[in-house]
Amino acid sequence: MQSPTISSSPTTRSYWVHWLIKRVFGQMVIPAYQRWYGLATLQARQRQLQGLPPGTAGRTVADLLAAHGLHLLPGFESHDLKHVLLGYPMTPADELRLKAFMLGNGDWSIPNLALLALALLTPPEWPDLWQHYHWGRRTPSIVHWRLADYATRDLTELRRMLGTERRAES
Repeated sequence: MQSPTISSSPTTRSYWVHWLIKRVFGQMVIPAYQRWYGLATLQARQRQLQGLPPGTAGRTVADLLAAHGLHLLPGFESHDLKHVLLGYPMTPADELRLKAFMLGNGDWSIPNLALLALALLTPPEWPDLWQHYHWGRRTPSIVHWRLADYATRDLTELRRMLGTERRAES
């Protein structure tokens, strides 16, 4: 499923919605979690995951976070697992796609709905988000999957089990 390129022009609503997502998480949510839980604690948990064999879900999450200069955050571990299971990059546009997928997959939580509410401001993205929503409806439920339960599992096996291996590897 090829996603359309989102305009990077500051004159588009999509640009400002993506900018807002990036700023809220990058400058508010993530730093607040790091202060609350302590960076040393978060880094220790991430080092545990980096010690897992390559190809496991936990190691792949740790590698993805490290590649973006991020740390594992309590409450976000399951979200990060879904990024690697489904192959969604960590961009504002892909956060919206992941949220649309998860809504289709049964995640009607307030945080999911709140982030998706921003998508109401971006009508050009609606067809793309609708595709991801339908992909979520066709995929076995992963709403309650937690990284702690799947960290040591082979990522390719998990993707095959869900039928997401082709999408996640593209």
